[in-house]
Amino acid sequence: MLRPVLLLILFIPFFGFSQNIEVSGKVQSADGPLLGVSVVEKGTTNGTTTDFKGNYAIRAHSGATLVFSYLGFKTLEITIDGNTLNVTMEEDASKLEEVVVKGFDNVVGRARRRAESVQSIPESVVTFTARAIETKGINNVQTFADQIPNVNFTTSQNIGNNFITVRGISHIRNGESPIAFVIDGVTLPDANLINQELFDLALIEIVKGPQGALYGRNAIAGAINIVTNEPTNTSRNKIQFGYANGNLLQAQLSSTGPLVKDKLFYRISGSYKKGDGLLNNVTLNTAPDFVEDLSIRGQLKAVLSSNTTATLTGQYIDAEAGAVYYASPTTGNANIDPDDFDNLAIQGDQFGRSTLDAIYGNLKFDFNLGDVRFTSSSSYNKGERNHIGDLDFTPADVLRQIQDSNTETINQEFRLSSTATDSKFNWDLGAFYQKLDKQLITDATADFGFFAPPFEPTGTQSRLAIGNFTNTYNTIAAFGFMDFQVSDKLTLSAGLRFDRDNIQQDNVTENTNPEKTDTQLQPKLSLALKATDDMLLYANYGRGYRTGGFNQGNTVRYNSDFEAETTDNYEIGMKNSLWDGRFILNLSGYYIDFSNQQLYALVLDGGNGNILIGNFNVPESESVGFEADLKLRATNWLDILGSYGVSKARITEGTSTVSTGANETINVSGNNTPLVPQDSYSFGLESSFDIAKNVSFNGNINVEGTGQIYWHEDNEAVSSGYSLLNARLGLTFDNFSINLWGTNLTDTEYITEFFAQTFSNGGSDLAWLGQPATYGASIGYKF
Repeated sequence: MLRPVLLLILFIPFFGFSQNIEVSGKVQSADGPLLGVSVVEKGTTNGTTTDFKGNYAIRAHSGATLVFSYLGFKTLEITIDGNTLNVTMEEDASKLEEVVVKGFDNVVGRARRRAESVQSIPESVVTFTARAIETKGINNVQTFADQIPNVNFTTSQNIGNNFITVRGISHIRNGESPIAFVIDGVTLPDANLINQELFDLALIEIVKGPQGALYGRNAIAGAINIVTNEPTNTSRNKIQFGYANGNLLQAQLSSTGPLVKDKLFYRISGSYKKGDGLLNNVTLNTAPDFVEDLSIRGQLKAVLSSNTTATLTGQYIDAEAGAVYYASPTTGNANIDPDDFDNLAIQGDQFGRSTLDAIYGNLKFDFNLGDVRFTSSSSYNKGERNHIGDLDFTPADVLRQIQDSNTETINQEFRLSSTATDSKFNWDLGAFYQKLDKQLITDATADFGFFAPPFEPTGTQSRLAIGNFTNTYNTIAAFGFMDFQVSDKLTLSAGLRFDRDNIQQDNVTENTNPEKTDTQLQPKLSLALKATDDMLLYANYGRGYRTGGFNQGNTVRYNSDFEAETTDNYEIGMKNSLWDGRFILNLSGYYIDFSNQQLYALVLDGGNGNILIGNFNVPESESVGFEADLKLRATNWLDILGSYGVSKARITEGTSTVSTGANETINVSGNNTPLVPQDSYSFGLESSFDIAKNVSFNGNINVEGTGQIYWHEDNEAVSSGYSLLNARLGLTFDNFSINLWGTNLTDTEYITEFFAQTFSNGGSDLAWLGQPATYGASIGYKF
């Protein structure tokens, strides 16, 4: 299968050259890069637009004239003289006076791995530009995911324990994420790093639906595509400081510029935060949710020749935070309603701690071969996560726990992409290799004096149970994707990915070494019709795939292994840009048919001195839903934003087993899929305007709502919906800015995870409390 792909990689470049020359550069104003600028070869229909960094590339005839046009700016016509053409555009005061209210900017995204208008991409995609990231105060996935319909992101247990649910497809604890998390074109394989601190960014995109053909392994529900700011040929620096309640200190910095003018550029950026926490452990009378996080990223970009660049990126994360501070019932009853906050409190006698240390490196080469670009990306990622803390979650020192969750990954990807801007046919083709080691060690200790006469504590902890295993995944994949413009109105897209996952386990506890291989073809088809100048209609089909794996062993709840999960996804949608770009309304509906959907299971008492955590499959499931996303520019200084999503996911065929009593097997067919919010919504107001010369205001207020969540497959435990109110206000004075912000301003009580005793075999029901009201201020300076 791979041999034809590799031959294509070697030989396609020799057939793709054109006699035209490629011209590239950056378009900017006095205030910075301009996105969405039209760049057209005069007298032809050959054209492109600048991306979110102001960059463009176009193949045109030598000596031709390029026309640069953008609303509110003077049109420029410049004759090509070489391969590089940078442009600075000036505002046109006469044209600005003619425009009463401007529409929204033509946001350019990269959901399909090339720069294009978001409104022309036949996918359900939400994009945050650099300006939106700054004005909304986005600094991790949590701060933007809940603004997107049918996307729910939560954290629990310890730092790096993240859960994201997209369109009824949930994250599996200690398993694979349902989305690809991509930074600068490289997919990070470690789910522990999804909620890392985000800083110095150019773009964030969330694209839904299976994305294996474009974004790689396990992208069964979509992808989060993050693009960082690149090193530049001019010196720029930024520093920001902040303070919030809970004694939270925050700082970010970035610096970029040339080391060798026009040849070698650097960028270094970092983030640091440290806080005492906001929750309360009533037994220890202290905040258990402390945090300290240092993240540093460095980049070097070298122009090796007129058509070759190399970029070296390295990132380091050193984080420590509270851990396993689950709330338990304060009454004598071990079972409670998930919404019974009056009877929930964090009362463990152990002060939990967790650490996350990660290093990441990537070396990327880009070769411009005329109408073809060849990219080689080599990366290494290592993450080590540890936590220690209470296990009985009561004021008594009975049980404790320790867990190590470590990963080490090597990636290599080769990709060929077409670059001709005047072609009706665009394509990507590539091959991928990954070696991933995932180690999980879970250790429980007990004071056995509590369980034997005279039933008194001894103060000595002895081992109760342990689990220790490593799963190794060797993945080889080949992929391709193409867009074909059938006519001015109709575009056909098709993609295909083939994965071969060899999975081996080194089970130290059970002294076993099982092995198996999963293979899967993942086709993707898309049809886009530009019904009018303002309306795009599209229909998609895609096969999603999430690899299977091995559990630690057999239990009453699951077998020693679990099968790969596949989905057939069907979506129809429409994108509307009306009222001269002042009103944007995007609608989509979807149906997902699951085979072997993966669910999480916990057996706290392994019976033989083992802690057994694993996954199991239900044969058939489905998810059907609807999404709406709108933007209205009411005036030049007021935007009204809203979104709504409904997701009805259910198990159509399957059984499960409870962990208590006689381990009863129950039929869960027809029940709601656990961990999936029934609906979600977001409503916000945003404002931005000049107060005086060199003084501007920006602000936003937003309400985010999450619907009912069923926590287990029996549907007995269910949380009611809740809403959170967030706001941010800012002033900018030339290069200086100040911001005030707040999240959950109404101090709403909610939970992000619930374990019913029936499915954990623990001492009681457990809940993870959401963050209370948080508010702070920040100042920044660019120079």
